[in-house]
Amino acid sequence: MSQANRVGKQNARERVAAEKLKRQRAERRRKQITIGTSVVAVLAIAGGIGIAVQASKHNSNPYLAPTAAVVDPQAKSGKDLGIHVGSVDAPVTMNVFEDFRCPVCQQVETTLEPTYRQYIEDGKLQVIYHPARVIDSHDNGKGSLNGANAAACAQDQGQFMALHDLLYANQPNEQQDVFADKAKILAIADQIPYLKASTAFAACVNSGQHDGWVQANADNFNKIGLQGTPTVFLEGQQLTFSQNSADAVLQYFKQQLDDAFTKKGGKAGTKTTLPTAPTSSAPSASGSSGAPSSGAPSSGAPSSGAPSSGATSSAPSSSGSSPAGTPTSSKS
Repeated sequence: MSQANRVGKQNARERVAAEKLKRQRAERRRKQITIGTSVVAVLAIAGGIGIAVQASKHNSNPYLAPTAAVVDPQAKSGKDLGIHVGSVDAPVTMNVFEDFRCPVCQQVETTLEPTYRQYIEDGKLQVIYHPARVIDSHDNGKGSLNGANAAACAQDQGQFMALHDLLYANQPNEQQDVFADKAKILAIADQIPYLKASTAFAACVNSGQHDGWVQANADNFNKIGLQGTPTVFLEGQQLTFSQNSADAVLQYFKQQLDDAFTKKGGKAGTKTTLPTAPTSSAPSASGSSGAPSSGAPSSGAPSSGAPSSGATSSAPSSSGSSPAGTPTSSKS
C-alpha cells in the first residue's frame, strides 16, 4: 500500500471519529436542555425561548405553604403545593406550571390570561398555579425562587393574581437575574397599594418565608417528569400549543375551554372578582426585557382596603400539604 493510500485511510478514520464525537456531544447537549411541548407552541408566536432545566438547589427554609394552598391531584403529591384561584364549584380545572423568569411563560400569559381570567370570573374555570425554578438552574440564580416566594406572600394578602401579573409585566431579560434582588420585587409590588402598605408582605418577601414551599414545588416538578415551562393541563389533559400564530393559539385555547365546559354540563359555578394589577411598569425593574404591561390585565389598584383574595373566599382552605402541577426539567 502506498504512503498516500495509508495517509488517506488514516485521514478518513480520523474524520469518522471526529464526526462520531460531534454527534455524541450534540446528543449530550440535547439531553441537558429539553424544550417542553407547550414551550414549542409559543416559540412560534413570540420567538421566546423555553428552558427545561429545573433548579435543584435546596435551602434551609422550612416548608410553609401560603394561605389557602391546595392539594392538586395533577401534581401527584399529597402536599398543598398549589395556589388556587377561582371558585371551587367552577366545573373546569386548569393547572399551570410556570416560572416568573421564563420569557415563554410571559408570552403565554400575555396571549391567554385575559381569556381564562374571564372564565374564572364567570365561574366556569378554576386554576391551580405551581411555581418552578427553571431559569434559576440555568444560571445558578435566585430570581425564580424570589419571584415565586413573593407571589406566595401576595397570596397570604389576597393579592396573588395582581402581583402574578405585575411580575410578568415587569419581567427582566432572562439573561439578567434582576429578581435576585428582593428590593426590585418589592418596588414592583409597591404599585399595588395594599401590598405597599403591608409590613407583613415585605417581611415575608425579605425573609423568604415561602422559599421551602417554592423548592418543594421545584422538586415535585422534577419528580413528575414535566419537560419545561409553561406547562398547562386542562381537565388533566396537557395542552399542546403547536399553532403558528397568536390568534391561532388563542382560538385553540378558547375551543379547549368551551369543549371542557360543555363536557362538564355547561353550568357555571359561583362568580368571582379577581384583584387586578396596575398597567404601568415599575421603573425599578431595570434590566427589564420590555415585556408589555398588557400582559397583566388592565386595571387600577385593588378596589378595597381589605384583600380581595387571589384565591377567592370560596377557595379551599390550606391544610399542610399540596401538589404541584405541570412542566418539568432536569432532575434535582
